[in-house]
Amino acid sequence: MSIREHTSADARIEPYPVPTPGPAVWLLGAHGGAGVSTLAQYWSFADDAKHRWPCGDAREIESPYVVVVCRETIQGLSSAHDLILEHRNRGLVCELLGLVTVANAPGPLPKEVRQLRAIVTGAVAAHWAIGWHRFLASAARSSLPTWRALDGVPIQTKGAVIAVPEDVIAAGVGIVTAIQSALPTLWSGQ
Repeated sequence: MSIREHTSADARIEPYPVPTPGPAVWLLGAHGGAGVSTLAQYWSFADDAKHRWPCGDAREIESPYVVVVCRETIQGLSSAHDLILEHRNRGLVCELLGLVTVANAPGPLPKEVRQLRAIVTGAVAAHWAIGWHRFLASAARSSLPTWRALDGVPIQTKGAVIAVPEDVIAAGVGIVTAIQSALPTLWSGQ
């Protein structure tokens, strides 16, 4: 039996050097090929954390919100679980909103993967699943459309082609809602 190396990510001390306003949420890939760059292209409000936790304590400059992203494989889910536990155990200042899992292949998940996914998703406040999309294998990332939260959820009409897959939009709506729920409450002082 081989021993798996645990996944870890460094925490930034300084905010990410991005133009302001920066992204509302950082996507932290649990491993290479998790789907972070594709999701960052689809969601206008997200960007790649480049395998580093944001500093989290420069809220005027940088969003403290993070979503871990992984493929639905034993290795991908194990790596995501490592990052989730690392966030909890290191007491990082950034806020982990949840986990996005991305299908690794079409069809149902093997039993072992479903069981591990249930364990890992139980360790986070929210889970969003992205299914298998065959066209992504041959699509240039730069040609993918972008969905903006202000666009709302498109109305599905019979025969219409949706540029951004429904599950990607649903996950985006869920993440934006989680960000809104996590925002500090402002007191009017009345």
